[in-house]
Amino acid sequence: MQSTISGRGFLFNVNLVFLSQVVIYGLAFVLRVILARGLGDDGLGTYSLFFVAVLVLGGIGNLGIGLGNIYFLNKGTYSYRTLLSGSLTTFGVMSIAGWLLIGAWGLASGSELFVEGETYWLYGAALPAIIGYTIFTSFLHGSSRFVALSLVAVTQGVVAAVGAGALLAADELDVGSAIAVWSVSFVVADVVTLALILPGKLDVRRVIRPPLDVLWEQIKYGAQGQAANMAALFNYRFDLFLVAAFVSTAGVGHYAVAVGLAESVWWISSAISMVLLPRLTAMSKADADEVTPIISRNTLLISLLAAGGMIAVSPVVIRVLFGSDFYPESFLPLVLLMPGIVAASATRVLGSYLFSRGKIIFTTFATFIALGVTIAADLVLIPLWEVEGAAVASSIAYTVALGATVYWYRRESGRGIAETLIWRPSDIGYYVAALKRALGRRAGNGVSGAETLPQDEPNEDG
Repeated sequence: MQSTISGRGFLFNVNLVFLSQVVIYGLAFVLRVILARGLGDDGLGTYSLFFVAVLVLGGIGNLGIGLGNIYFLNKGTYSYRTLLSGSLTTFGVMSIAGWLLIGAWGLASGSELFVEGETYWLYGAALPAIIGYTIFTSFLHGSSRFVALSLVAVTQGVVAAVGAGALLAADELDVGSAIAVWSVSFVVADVVTLALILPGKLDVRRVIRPPLDVLWEQIKYGAQGQAANMAALFNYRFDLFLVAAFVSTAGVGHYAVAVGLAESVWWISSAISMVLLPRLTAMSKADADEVTPIISRNTLLISLLAAGGMIAVSPVVIRVLFGSDFYPESFLPLVLLMPGIVAASATRVLGSYLFSRGKIIFTTFATFIALGVTIAADLVLIPLWEVEGAAVASSIAYTVALGATVYWYRRESGRGIAETLIWRPSDIGYYVAALKRALGRRAGNGVSGAETLPQDEPNEDG
C-alpha cells in the first residue's frame, strides 16, 4: 500500500486539494474578517443565522443526489450522461419547490426568518444556488477532477471576498448587502461548474424525461449519506440557534469566529478525505482495509499538531484581525472546541471508508447518535455556560461521533482501534518515500521501494 499512499496520483491530488483548501478557507477567513469589521458581533450573528438556514434547506433540497453521483460514477454503474440528466431534473424541481416554500413562508410570516423585509427574499436566490452547487460539483468530485473542483470553489470565494471588501471600502456593507454578495458568489460558481460539466454530456430529452429508475437509485443511495450530512450540519451548527435563543445574536457572532478559526484545522482532513473517497470506492476491499488505518492515524496526528498551533496564535489573530468585539470572548470557546475538532478529523477519513464499501448508513447512524448528544448537551450547557457551553457540547458530540464511527468501521474492516488512531514510528517511511518521490531521489539499488510498485497516474486535470 505504499504505492497508494506515496504514489504520484494520490499525493498529487492530496497536495492539490490541500493547497486549494488553504486558498478557499483563506478566502472564507478574509470574508469573515471583513464581515466582522463591517457588521460587528450582532450583525455577524444575524448573517450567520441566515447562512446556516440556507445550508439546512439546501441540504434537504438536494435529496442526496450529489453523494449518489459520486458513488455511481466511481462504481461505473450508470453513465455520466444518465446521472447528469437526473441531476438537472432534480435541481429544477427542487428549486421551484424552494421558491414556493419561501413565498408561502414570506406571506405567512411577514417576510421574516432571521432577517426581514427585502433581505428575506434573498432566500430565493441563495437556496437554488446552494442546491445547484452541491449537485453540480459532485460530477467534478466523482470524476476526480480536482483542479476544476478547486477552480470552482476559489471562484466562489474570490467573488464573495472581493464583493464584501468593495462594499466595506465604500461604507455600504450591511447584513442585506453581505447576504446578497454571498448569494451571487454561489450563482457565479454554479455557472462556472455547468460550463465544466455540460459540454458534450447534456441530453435535453433525458432532462425533460429522466430515467426514473436510475434517478430513484441516485436518491435512494445518496439520501442515506445526506441524512448523515444533515445530522452533521446540525451537530456543527444547531448550537448557533440555541446561542441566539439563550444568549444573543452578538454571542452567535463571537461563537462564529471561534468556530471558523477552529475548523481551519479541518483543511487537512478535508483535503485527504476528498481525494480518498473516490479512490477507496474504486479499490478492492482488501486494499481499502489496508490503507485506511494508515491514513486515519496520520491525519489524526497532523490535525492534533495543527490544533496546538492554532491555539497558540489565535489570541493575536482574534485581537488584530477581528477586533475588540471578539477578544477575549471568542478565545476560550475556540480552545474548548479543539478536542472535538481533532476527533472529527479522523471521523472524516473513516467515514470515507464506510462510504466506499456501500455502508454509508453506518455513518448516518453514528452522526445521529452524535446529534442526540449535541442536542442534550447544548440544552444543558448553553443556559449554564453560554457560548463556552456550546463549545464543550460540540467537543463531546464530535468525540462521540468518532467513537461510533470507529465501532462500525471495526465491524466492517476487522481492523483494530490502536492501528487506526495511534500513530506509529514506522509511518515515517511513508513520509520518506513521499519526499524522495517529490525530490526525484533514488535509493538502494537505484530505485526506491515505493517506485518499484505500480504507480497511480495524475487525474485528467493533473
